[in-house]
Amino acid sequence: MKTIAVTNLKGGVGKTTVSINLGAALSRIGKRVLLIDLDPQANLTEHLGTDFRKVPGVEQFIDGRSSFEDVVIHHSENLDYLPAGRDLAKLETALYNTHPTKAIRYFKIHNAFNKVELDYDFLIIDCPPSLGFLTINALSFVKEVYVPVQCHYLALRGLGKILALVEVIKKKYNPELTVGKLVPVMYDKRNKMSEFVISQLESHFNGQVSKAKIRTNIALAESPRYGKTIFDYQKGSHGAKDFSALAQEVSKGD
Repeated sequence: MKTIAVTNLKGGVGKTTVSINLGAALSRIGKRVLLIDLDPQANLTEHLGTDFRKVPGVEQFIDGRSSFEDVVIHHSENLDYLPAGRDLAKLETALYNTHPTKAIRYFKIHNAFNKVELDYDFLIIDCPPSLGFLTINALSFVKEVYVPVQCHYLALRGLGKILALVEVIKKKYNPELTVGKLVPVMYDKRNKMSEFVISQLESHFNGQVSKAKIRTNIALAESPRYGKTIFDYQKGSHGAKDFSALAQEVSKGD
């Protein structure tokens, strides 16, 4: 099973959009996918049409109050997800108060998943936009980090922070952690800034930038309103085509 954390320390950069639609695209080519909403804002959960206030959330599985089977939701063929629940925001405080030993705090997710047998090809975690116990737990568990990078100048400057975090987690808690993909999002080939950002990424991170670029697409912004992935909302849109290309790239290990 390939384990991926989609993360960036800045909000509004497309983490949830990438997590959901990459997962959906992979499921459409026959890959079994588990999505995990680890953001207390519950955007992934609501995007998929679930009210986070009315379901047992991933936090109940992590802290042992509920089994995996009690929490997991089946979305469509090959695609399941663990929703964020109403108590997810309290989990970081609970980890600090209950587990004064750092090694336990930072491996809570890892330990929870070690107790279950999963039958998936991909596990994708949508991380919160902050450096806290939830993000560190996710990075201590997965093998790869995918970072959505807006095609804006300031996004380049902020990229160094998340890459530095990955190196710290790799050194302290997870020696197998790597940066899998830097995924350009909000790309517009007519915009000189988009091309500048791509050229900078490729010159500094050769081999880590995805070939697929997620273009600016109104359908991607609209689909959460209807509780649908881009493929259920507008399967012929640029967004659907771009995520299909990204899924092919990821599935082949390019």
